[in-house]
Amino acid sequence: MLIPIITNEHCAAIDTLWQLNDKHALGLQLGVERVDNIKINDKILSRYYENYNTPFLAIIKNTPMLIKSADGEVVKSSLNWQSLTHRIVSAGRKSELLLQACKITQQMSVLDGTAGFGHDGLLLASAAARTTLCESHPVMALLLLYEYHLMLAVQNWQGLLGRIQIIHQDSTQLSGEYDCVYLDPMFPKDSYKAKVGKQMQLLHDLAKPPTADDEEVLFCRAMQQLSATGRLIVKRPIHAPYLAGRTPTQSVQNAAIRFDRYESSCC
Repeated sequence: MLIPIITNEHCAAIDTLWQLNDKHALGLQLGVERVDNIKINDKILSRYYENYNTPFLAIIKNTPMLIKSADGEVVKSSLNWQSLTHRIVSAGRKSELLLQACKITQQMSVLDGTAGFGHDGLLLASAAARTTLCESHPVMALLLLYEYHLMLAVQNWQGLLGRIQIIHQDSTQLSGEYDCVYLDPMFPKDSYKAKVGKQMQLLHDLAKPPTADDEEVLFCRAMQQLSATGRLIVKRPIHAPYLAGRTPTQSVQNAAIRFDRYESSCC
């Protein structure tokens, strides 16, 4: 898979992306295009998007950013885990609906089977659980690995990151047993009543939502990966149908999202 990287300077970020791509066998062809002596602005990024017609990476202020253009607007997104520091430090069941649904304890092993930008995975690991972030799309896996590498140098993040493992793989192909499996599968973009956020717009351009058959496989495989007392938690838009049409044991929700909980059983 060819992924262009637009930059106006040679920087450490490019070298790190190349090294991570090779080390983790992501299979990406990273083609670097230099825009020498020109500040990278939205006009330039929009022109490149029109040429590629697919999201690409740009190095802006030494930060890899995922880029797309829609309706004349350039959408830029980076993982920016550091911006979540306060939220992670203060995370608890009273403040985070995800943790309320998962009921994580320190001894648990957790699989985030659809890691995406990694934000929910960080919250799961903040509860002192061993957390595996699994991402099937190689570009998103590269950005996750890059952000992990970057944050290792940030004070007070080492303990949290030490509980996290990042894997580039389809979660349905993973072996192993987990006390909690968490899924946030992409949902068709026309199913959201509110405007889809910028990060979700980018994910929709990179990957397609699962089909009904895909949902069935995803659900059944997740249930098979649970320990005897494990639980599956599925994140959905508030008005979305249940994953694979399976009625949960329990749901917790707010005005926008819902977490459906399934107890360990055979599919």
